Amino acid sequence: MTRVQGKARRALPVVIAWVVLLLLGAFGFLPLVVMVTTSFKPADQIFRIPPEFLPSSPTLDHYIGVLTDSAMPRAIATSAAVAALVAVVTLLIGSGTGYAIARLRFRGASGLSVALLLGQLLPITVLMLPVFQVVARLGLIDTIPGVALAHLTVVVPLVTWMLTTAFSGAPIELEEAAMVDGCGRPRAVWNVVLPVVAPSLVAVGIFAFLQSWNEFIFASVISRSANSKTAPVALTDFAGQFSTDWGATMAAATIVSLPMVVAFMIVQRFFVEGLASGAVKG
Repeated sequence: MTRVQGKARRALPVVIAWVVLLLLGAFGFLPLVVMVTTSFKPADQIFRIPPEFLPSSPTLDHYIGVLTDSAMPRAIATSAAVAALVAVVTLLIGSGTGYAIARLRFRGASGLSVALLLGQLLPITVLMLPVFQVVARLGLIDTIPGVALAHLTVVVPLVTWMLTTAFSGAPIELEEAAMVDGCGRPRAVWNVVLPVVAPSLVAVGIFAFLQSWNEFIFASVISRSANSKTAPVALTDFAGQFSTDWGATMAAATIVSLPMVVAFMIVQRFFVEGLASGAVKG
């Protein structure tokens, strides 16, 4: 076997891997492309036969209608408020509980950590009725705090488990050294531990925000009016009993997706670092 043939054989798996990744990427990216291109098509071109992948006469009418004649702008603002509230509260609860499970070693800590993870196996429909009753008894139906509270029941357990892993992976020697030098535990955690797990905090904060931003079931049950209607729920306004305005739906979906894509591109480095640091323990 010549040297060229040997290099070709070694390069073949790499080429195959790249081809598979490109095909998977195209498969995942194609729906997004269809969504965006459809949002620019006039209504009479969306279902034209033969179909047109790109609009022959692009229009902004769908976007103008969504931004001026629908409840979507207010719903997006509501989604941002709910998601931000969920992210902040989740970080406060998850970081405190995760640190306690990872460091304080109280009785039942391991069982609690496993229970938090096993709770994710429950279908969201099982939680719908009890969560709705709790929100109703607190008088938070059709309010932003009510929707946020419902989202917290889903997001907090998983984020707590993720942060427990992150705190467990942080070197305990740094914290002990700070406490030997005279720092109390709160100051040691603030000055030493939190900077180490900062990428994980950013990652789970983004995760919590996205989970709340995209959640539909709880929001659709708790919302009653535009006061608390989130963007995923507002998307259903474009579908009637007998017809659906697909152009407006695709335009609204593009508007809802764009801020998340931009935000993720800005903080993707922290997100990847946080996932990596939280995935390795010890």
